[in-house]
Amino acid sequence: MFEDYTYELLMEDVLNNAPEGIDTRQGSVFYDAVSGPVMKIAKLYTDLDLIVEMTSVSTAVGDALDVKAGEYGVTRLAATKAKYRVSFEGTQPELGERFYSDGKYFVLREDTEASVFYLEAENVGEDGNEIYSGTPAVPVNSIEGLEAATFGEIYERGSDSEDDESLRSRVQEKIAGPAENGNKQHYKTWCESQEGVGRARIFPLWNGPNTVKGVLIDTTGKPCGKAKVAEVQHYIDPATMGYTAVVDGKSYVVGDGLGEGVANLGAHFTAAAATPLTVSISFSAEIASGATKDAVRQEATTAIAEYFKELVLKTTEAADIVVRVSNIGAILSSLTTLLDYSDLKLNGSAHNIIPGEDDVPIVGEVVIE
Repeated sequence: MFEDYTYELLMEDVLNNAPEGIDTRQGSVFYDAVSGPVMKIAKLYTDLDLIVEMTSVSTAVGDALDVKAGEYGVTRLAATKAKYRVSFEGTQPELGERFYSDGKYFVLREDTEASVFYLEAENVGEDGNEIYSGTPAVPVNSIEGLEAATFGEIYERGSDSEDDESLRSRVQEKIAGPAENGNKQHYKTWCESQEGVGRARIFPLWNGPNTVKGVLIDTTGKPCGKAKVAEVQHYIDPATMGYTAVVDGKSYVVGDGLGEGVANLGAHFTAAAATPLTVSISFSAEIASGATKDAVRQEATTAIAEYFKELVLKTTEAADIVVRVSNIGAILSSLTTLLDYSDLKLNGSAHNIIPGEDDVPIVGEVVIE
């Protein structure tokens, strides 16, 4: 807004308006006298430009964006901790016992409603999501009678603190929605206001009148865990009456519709995790000098997983998501471990893959010929 008010332009204006007969050359008394104040004025305009940016939702960042979001009742989602199911051989440890694996520390907790014991990462963030099922959990303290402890499948993925672009998008969606009176946008806002939910797909009338389904995706672009699904269900429409629905052979929990959550009275909401759609990739490769098949596979898997994450979290409508062979090819072309590739196939075919409305693509096996 004030980009034209630079030191050079301001100085030129002052010198052009100097009294007649005044020496305005650089180094003159007049030039040196006005140079300092003009520099301060130019800095003032720069600061004003920054202030304008920080007071707009479209350009604010960091704490300034938090303040703007707060004006619309939206808060940045905090980072969450990874949680894993755990199995023990021998004595059952007490809750609160600490375990570690690969430099990461976990605490034994219990989900009393689901009667599930799990190990919760001590540190927040996505870094805690890297433990494989079957990995030994080493107790920090000696536990008499405990023979072995083992990590199971991930119970709830950890998430990083919400980034500026995601927060900005949620604020702009709320402004443009509008998200009110239990409309479709309102359900989306309710779902995505819960920590650990990165994207929610809302389907009104999915199983008849007064039914709404929310398909939940976590901040890594993968299906939300059972605990997070239950948390969202309880927040929007508690399911205590035992209602269920079977649609296309799949059983769903259905909310009571009693208005005891944020949803309107009479609206039966169903929270459901997205369905993982495994995409296997195969191609022939000319590997770079010094690289190995494993190195290519690892680099390709990481890059394609990031592409899937962006695709799932940044695409507005589920119907618009297409896993394109051309995009996968572009990713392979950018790999440092790969000189060239050919015969690229996704799930055995050279065609694009269009996931279903409940599906999210997940990287499967990467086969290198």
